[in-house]
Amino acid sequence: MDFMLKRVKKEPSGYKDLRKSLKSARMDVTYIEYIKNAIINSIGIALLLSMAVFLLTKAATLPFISGIGPIIALSENVNRYWFAEYLFIAVYPIAALISFKAYMLYPSFNAMTRKTKIDIMLPHAVSFCYGMSKGGIPVYDIFKDLAMNRNVYGEVSTEIAYIIRDVELMGKDTSTAIRNAAYTSPSPTFQDFLLNLIPMFESGSTVDQYFSVKMKQYFDHARKTQEMFLKTLEMIAEVYVVAFVATPIFLMIMLVSAGMANVSQSGSLYLALYFGIPIGSIAFIILLDSISPKEDLGIKFVKRILLRTPNVNELVEESNYEKKISSFNQKKKKMKIADLLKNPLRPLYQEPIRASPISMILLPLPFLLTDYTLDKQIFLGTMAALAPVSLAYEYKARKMSKLDKDIPEFLRNIAEMNEIGLSLKGAIGMLLKSNVGLLSGEIKRVWVDMEWGSQMKDALYKFENRVGTPALRRAVTLIVKASEVNDNTKDVLMIAANDAENVLSLRKDRFQSGFVYLSTVYIAFGTFLYVCYSLSVQFLGSMGQNAGISMENITPMMFFTCGMLGFFSGIITGQMAEGKIVYGLKHSVIFLALTYAIFTTAIGY
Repeated sequence: MDFMLKRVKKEPSGYKDLRKSLKSARMDVTYIEYIKNAIINSIGIALLLSMAVFLLTKAATLPFISGIGPIIALSENVNRYWFAEYLFIAVYPIAALISFKAYMLYPSFNAMTRKTKIDIMLPHAVSFCYGMSKGGIPVYDIFKDLAMNRNVYGEVSTEIAYIIRDVELMGKDTSTAIRNAAYTSPSPTFQDFLLNLIPMFESGSTVDQYFSVKMKQYFDHARKTQEMFLKTLEMIAEVYVVAFVATPIFLMIMLVSAGMANVSQSGSLYLALYFGIPIGSIAFIILLDSISPKEDLGIKFVKRILLRTPNVNELVEESNYEKKISSFNQKKKKMKIADLLKNPLRPLYQEPIRASPISMILLPLPFLLTDYTLDKQIFLGTMAALAPVSLAYEYKARKMSKLDKDIPEFLRNIAEMNEIGLSLKGAIGMLLKSNVGLLSGEIKRVWVDMEWGSQMKDALYKFENRVGTPALRRAVTLIVKASEVNDNTKDVLMIAANDAENVLSLRKDRFQSGFVYLSTVYIAFGTFLYVCYSLSVQFLGSMGQNAGISMENITPMMFFTCGMLGFFSGIITGQMAEGKIVYGLKHSVIFLALTYAIFTTAIGY
């Protein structure tokens, strides 16, 4: 390894692309250290693969593994080939080489992912800059505020943070720091934004008009990008029908025909079904995920921690300090428990993955409580495990959608009241008399917090913690920062409202087009189930013993194939219709349930 690293150090020009990718990916590691890690990891992958193959050969003799007919048939057919043994020997160095190449390509892939995140979040970040600049805040101070809100503005904040680092830690002037950040950014759009900002920044001219023009430009670009993506999605939906419905049907018909003719070519057909569907589906999912625009990429729910300045009269003696702290912690725990009992679904709304413990409890129940065959138990266990998490994500998606629809009206109402002379606090008080949907109850809580002595900033941050949608977080962040400078926030509120409306418009267009693709996948999967029913019941069932192939062999194969196809089709459906893998889990549950119902009732498996 030392010899290889010495050679790398002698030829740094040969790794120019890797060094650039590491900077664009913001991985903060030298290229020599990264190559060293790549070598170590590739050797480790080869060793792990050899151990896995050894364990699998030992596990193949276990009773519950040997009872799975399709796997045994697959292994017997593969072992027939003379080159199988040599192929397994060659797998280890090939796996090491592939893992090394993949590790070396990861920085460029990470940079491309960051480019997507930056481009999607850039219109909202520029909207923030525009709102702040309307209040007369200098560009550098705007960038400092933007860098501190990474949970709201994602990778754009990360890029801006490098500007702040160069100025405050490296001692560079602001123009040089902006130029360096532009040249190392993976996004050409963001690079163009920063480089065009430098002349205006150096001349001392107002930049609010520049931010206004760029905001409109980037939102128009986002709309055009989505239109192009929807056209691409039409072609992808057609490819899906051919690759994952027509092709498996063709392979199953060939498998039945080979069995009837006693032709020993079923091994390759089993390989095509059992490995082709999952590998092809995963590749299809990765492709969709890489080209699909996502509204809230890089956005994570982060609860803001509010620190209250203690009052002098509240200071206690040192002897009573521990007692007071203990009493406070106990009250805090009781309040958390009471809040959880009042709102048991709130933790799931904030983080739907918290439903996974329920999934872990339900997963083993079919294995413990039923005496079905192993494939049926796996089916039931998978459905039981996916159901809680999918329901939690669906609950969050529906509630966020309803809340986001009310946000533009809420912001515009406050802006109108602020325009006639009311302060922001007074405008929120007047808004209590109007109806703004699901936000009405939350607005009352904001008003109560301010009436009980909380600062308006703290009351709004609590509002953000309770609701937590990306649109509201952006609006609250912009309003709070602008209100610290000027109480006349009418322009800022209108900017936030336009930002929220643009998001809703893009989401509406995506949903209307996605419904077509949703229907396409459901119809295609229904066609696949019908073909399985026709083959097993109508065709082979009518031929009886003359078919030359046992139903006990062909039905488990169809059941297993439909299960794999249903699981991956659900995820693909979620990506096509809603742009997110997690929202496809509910479709996977539906497809698996349909498969189980058809095979147990209509086919009699």
